[in-house]
Amino acid sequence: MGEAPFRLNADPAAWAIAAMLVAAWALFTLWMLRKRAPVPVGAARNLVVHASQTGQATDIAEQTQLRIEASGEPCALVEANQLTPAMIAQADRLFFVASTTGEGEAPDNARRFADRLLAEDADLATKQVAVLALGDRRYPAFCGFGRSIDAWARRSGADMLFTLVEVDDLARADLAAWDARLTGAGYPRRTGPAPETAQRWRVASRERVAEPVRNPQGGLCSDGLYRIALRPPEGPPPLWEVGDLFELRTPGGHVRDYSIASLPDARPEACEIVLFVRRVVDKGVVGHGSGHLTDAEAGATTVMGRIRTHRSFHPPTGAGPLLAIGAGSGWAGLRPHLLLAMGRGQRCALIFGERAGEEHGPLLAEMRQWQVDRRLERLGFALSQGGGNGPYVQHVIARWGDDIRAFLGGEGRILLCGHMAMGEQCLTALSGLLGRDWIDSALEDGRLRRDFY
Repeated sequence: MGEAPFRLNADPAAWAIAAMLVAAWALFTLWMLRKRAPVPVGAARNLVVHASQTGQATDIAEQTQLRIEASGEPCALVEANQLTPAMIAQADRLFFVASTTGEGEAPDNARRFADRLLAEDADLATKQVAVLALGDRRYPAFCGFGRSIDAWARRSGADMLFTLVEVDDLARADLAAWDARLTGAGYPRRTGPAPETAQRWRVASRERVAEPVRNPQGGLCSDGLYRIALRPPEGPPPLWEVGDLFELRTPGGHVRDYSIASLPDARPEACEIVLFVRRVVDKGVVGHGSGHLTDAEAGATTVMGRIRTHRSFHPPTGAGPLLAIGAGSGWAGLRPHLLLAMGRGQRCALIFGERAGEEHGPLLAEMRQWQVDRRLERLGFALSQGGGNGPYVQHVIARWGDDIRAFLGGEGRILLCGHMAMGEQCLTALSGLLGRDWIDSALEDGRLRRDFY
């Protein structure tokens, strides 16, 4: 039997439905093209290069890119590690937005750029360059990496669009200076609301899970570690990935980031963000962010904030054994990664440091239970005695020695989260144990993730 001839349907309702489907498909296609067709790097006169450890520099870089595009000029956003000499040669203007980690070092997504491009002078004689450096004056190497990019551009003969802009702790006045310089360069401020704004979150619970800490001289440097649960605004549950941050906005205008210690939950009644916040005390003065959160009254207080992507601390690549290392409030960063990996049946081990007085406190109870349940293959504590004598987590790394090499093998993964000094010493210990090539390869492949503060 032959195929039936095609006939048009004369039903007006069918035509209306067909027209609606065609229109919907057209709108969907346009939306997908808009989302998935960024300006090719080779076609852009302007490149915005971002180097970011926690995502703040990336956020600013994205807004800078949109601002340049709004002026009618093609502009591409490039992660620092992806920048190549060919891209530089093609561009007319380069805008660097760079944060600093460690002692003036490059963030993880800019290490390759620092090693391969920044180490040698380039030919930038025909290029215009602008640099925004993010930092914190509480640390000695303030804006160190951004300053090194600025010095490299000047040595390489670039025509600097304007002088280096340095931002201290995301200060509004410093960011306004960047806005003003962009306006002066021909890129006026974009109008309209910000793509993401802070919302009001309710403090659902607050519990002190670790006792105050004193320095070797006996002065108070921390008034305890608190577990704080925040309930989101009404509406659909917010989405986040393991490793993302809660960005707190204090009444005084300060911005502070805290690791989200809980997993996302699609059930509105069960969705909450858990934070572990050290109540910082410096010369008798409580920290702006930690004081605001730990003073909150459960069930009655609300705080302003938003979820912010923390790409460099998303789950490490691969499915190999996971070794998590941290101390104190660094538990917030490690906890969701371990929950995710254990839930997938992956081998996990944990080294964690805290004060000796907390040996049987609530902070360590959950970790101990995971070991009892055999969800953790191995658990090691570094319970320091105070006075600067340790033991510390790097001592446990040395004690485990060959066991770490055997556990990780060639495909193992490492998470490091906690204070800067702790993290750097742990990296040094791991490098001595595994070899620098193993560490560099793991950083390059994304099998080693770190979040230091």
